[in-house]
Amino acid sequence: MKVQVHLRAEKLGNVSRGRWRGKKSNPYAKVALTSESTTVASSMVDLGCTEIIKNNLNPRWMTIFTLEHDESNGWTPLRITVHDGIAENLLHHSKENISRNGAQPNAVLPLPSRSVKEGTKMGEVDIEVGEILKMEGQEKKIDLNEGGSLFVHITKSQQGSDTGMFICHIRGLDIKNIESGLLGLGAIDPYFELSKKFVDPDHGITRWHVVYRSENIPNSINPYWSPFEIDIERLCNGDCQGKELKIAVWDYENWGEDRWLAEVEVSVAELRKSVTKGGNASRENALRVEDENEEVMGLLVVLKADIIS
Repeated sequence: MKVQVHLRAEKLGNVSRGRWRGKKSNPYAKVALTSESTTVASSMVDLGCTEIIKNNLNPRWMTIFTLEHDESNGWTPLRITVHDGIAENLLHHSKENISRNGAQPNAVLPLPSRSVKEGTKMGEVDIEVGEILKMEGQEKKIDLNEGGSLFVHITKSQQGSDTGMFICHIRGLDIKNIESGLLGLGAIDPYFELSKKFVDPDHGITRWHVVYRSENIPNSINPYWSPFEIDIERLCNGDCQGKELKIAVWDYENWGEDRWLAEVEVSVAELRKSVTKGGNASRENALRVEDENEEVMGLLVVLKADIIS
């Protein structure tokens, strides 16, 4: 059985060298397939790394690890190690890249694993896939010796019959400006997160897992984000009709935590029906994003939403 592994952490220990200046660590996680007797790192099977979450001790990684779990054997052990991403891994976020493309909101993709220089270890745990699949909510919380907790959530990967790649392009219109700035002239730096919903009805548990995070657009209330593509299995577990998704709009902050603005719940099918027919500034089929008081905080225009087999 193929499964998906989602990772997040809370209250990680701050190991940043600049913590005395208020700087926080840049955590990322490495995942490796081990065996019951494996203790030597070189004999492990490297499954890859998450993206780096900059200046954040409560990371919600969007990277999904997909692997085969042997149900007959019932034993698939993994080792997960959290590191502080060091400066060399963040060089591609130079001022030139930020001014040209906008900074990724608190997150940057690491360099290829062979080039990533491991920073200070922030924690390491050994888990077993079959054990977590049987737990309430299919998630396990593990306290780390270095401080904080790691949450490992595992689900069956394919839950529907849909396959292919989802190609999508979204822009924002009239996003409410909550950024005062100097002399009241500032504007927000919006980005969006696309998440999928997990529900355990037997135990009343609901969770949202980020599957895509856009770049942020500096100083704009009408952001034009880059198009993106994502595998249908990772996006909605192969269920384009019934799997609930959520698009949340955030304001990126260079210092401090990013600010949530508003969100809207959709499905892949609804996104495809919402594609604009009147151009990239048309409000006719636009999705309304609302805050916790159901106030409309802006519109999302779906420019493209296709499935390619």
